[in-house]
Amino acid sequence: MSYFQDASPESLGISSGGILRFLDRMEEKNIELHSFMVVRHGKCAAKGWWKPYAPELAHPLYSFGKTLTATAIGFARQEKILSLEERLVDLFPELLPKEPSENLQKVTLWHLLTMSCGHETEIDMESPGWIREFLQHPFLQEPGTFYKYNTAGTNMLAAVLRKKTGQNVTEFLKSRLLEPLGITSLTCALLGDGTELGGGGMKMVTEDMAKFTYFLSRQGEWEGKQLLRKDWF
Repeated sequence: MSYFQDASPESLGISSGGILRFLDRMEEKNIELHSFMVVRHGKCAAKGWWKPYAPELAHPLYSFGKTLTATAIGFARQEKILSLEERLVDLFPELLPKEPSENLQKVTLWHLLTMSCGHETEIDMESPGWIREFLQHPFLQEPGTFYKYNTAGTNMLAAVLRKKTGQNVTEFLKSRLLEPLGITSLTCALLGDGTELGGGGMKMVTEDMAKFTYFLSRQGEWEGKQLLRKDWF
């Protein structure tokens, strides 16, 4: 049974014609949809799946999963497990290059969250020693001054959480987010050292994606309870 009660688009202030035009436009442009849900005011105005995809199929989230990892960091910060000002050189001292650069010494969890750690290129994530590779990769730009989309940086956040708590992202989120929202389908692939691939290895069914997105739109509130404080958002 769906969490979101079905309702007509018009009853939620949405044009049903607009939804149909959107779908027609996707087809005209040959944009392949796998599924979609339109949720407003806690109700579902429209939903659909294109074969072979289906409501019960957990779909790869790719970089959508980065937001789940960032949310886990938000909960950890809320519980004072970590601080966004913590430096990577203090968290992984045993994996640093012999002479850490000035830029590396400045990198904090905040820089990982904002994809501004200073890397200009991505590392190879296949190695079990990927954390060492991340730290030894050239930090060519001063942290906080240069934006570069960075999947490895989000994986580093997952590694920090695991180091601090002994739990991977999905396990850490279970009691704090997944159970309160009724999300049961979330899984995540592992990196070579056992850390979850928090930057792109998650899967989830469409409705669970919708629940999480609705949680974000409510700035951490769910069914009258503030699970994650608003200032995180």
